Amino acid sequence: MAREGEKRSHIRRRKKGCLTGCLTNILLVLGVAAAIFVGAHVLGFVKTDSTTGAPIISFDHIGLENLPEIKLDGTKLPDLSGWTKQLPKWAYHVESSGLTVKTLRAGDGEAVLVCADGYTLLLGAGSGSGVTLCAQTLLSGVNRLSAAAAMSAEDAQLGGMSAAMTLFKPEYLFVQNTQTKGKAYARMMDTAEKQGVKLVTADQGLAFTLGRATVTFIGPARKQHTDSRDDGLSLRIDYGGTSVVVMGGITSAGEKEIASSGANVKCSALIAARGGSDAGTCLELVSAAQPQIAFLTGKEPANSVRIRLQKAGVQVYAAKENGVMTLYSDGQTLTVTP
Repeated sequence: MAREGEKRSHIRRRKKGCLTGCLTNILLVLGVAAAIFVGAHVLGFVKTDSTTGAPIISFDHIGLENLPEIKLDGTKLPDLSGWTKQLPKWAYHVESSGLTVKTLRAGDGEAVLVCADGYTLLLGAGSGSGVTLCAQTLLSGVNRLSAAAAMSAEDAQLGGMSAAMTLFKPEYLFVQNTQTKGKAYARMMDTAEKQGVKLVTADQGLAFTLGRATVTFIGPARKQHTDSRDDGLSLRIDYGGTSVVVMGGITSAGEKEIASSGANVKCSALIAARGGSDAGTCLELVSAAQPQIAFLTGKEPANSVRIRLQKAGVQVYAAKENGVMTLYSDGQTLTVTP
């Protein structure tokens, strides 16, 4: 009996120790978070939104152009070309030639980084402040954006756009024609004005070149929808004999309008609408697009969407299983790195 009592006492002590350890870990995490937040305040990265009073991330004061120039004249650097070629390519690698389309981690939204022969385009900016988005873009080797596109006016799709524009200074920002605009949209427009970014309303049929790629807006097919999500932008990227269609944040209703409008939606690869939720990727679009590959970028893509694509013979890749996904085209063939 004494042994049983000792055993029970031992178990009780372990539970108490576990609880103490958990509380210690929680306090440690909160302490580190507080230190980072205070440090960001001291350094001027956190400011107060004049409209809402909420804390926001700001990079306006960095002044990168004032950093001292580092000169390596007369310094002999080691030749690393022999062994760096043997290193595996990591998730954020972007080729300087050809077309790279990369889906980034974007919280509850979607962000797609496009690089064509060294020219760069950011599609959407996900949820959150943009710190993670900017970090991923920098890790990809990108320090300047040629252009950006607000694929949706929803806060969950534009949270990081203000920070991205401040840090990467795109020359153009493509926007939609909609009356429904959230707080993130307002911050984005304010930042665009401060940074001198040129605004372009992207109507269906508008096209521009990005390196050797041609980017064409295929939607929205009309203006002012009852469901404001269908005011969002959809586009196709043609590179050589390959093409990628990015549907953005529209629903099945918007997809059907685009498919029946005469817009060219047939493609090699499809980035599904709304991350692959059951609100989009209707059968009409799948039949018209006939993609070989589809990316589902959402945290919880719908099984019905996955099955619909697979029944059409499409190879499906989902961020839920693969994380950051990369599509590369040399103009003839497509390569996917999940």
